[in-house]
Amino acid sequence: MLVSGCHPGDCHYIEQNYKTIRRHAMLKYFLERMGIESDRFRLVWASAAEGQFLAESIDSFVAAVQKLGPLGWSANWEENGQRMEA
Repeated sequence: MLVSGCHPGDCHYIEQNYKTIRRHAMLKYFLERMGIESDRFRLVWASAAEGQFLAESIDSFVAAVQKLGPLGWSANWEENGQRMEA
């Protein structure tokens, strides 16, 4: 999951990107506890004038996720002490 927004302090939504920073940290924590690699979740700050940077960030993120491969949910989840099969 890639989340993108204006640079903190440089957005007409005033404080929403600061809330995003906190939410990103919380969600990253929970995803890691669920067995999801932190490289599958990224936060990128980019202004409207940084189209090239945003495009490069997206390409970089897609490449990183492709390198990780499938999630492998069956290896991450247990129910009643038994591993779930996909």
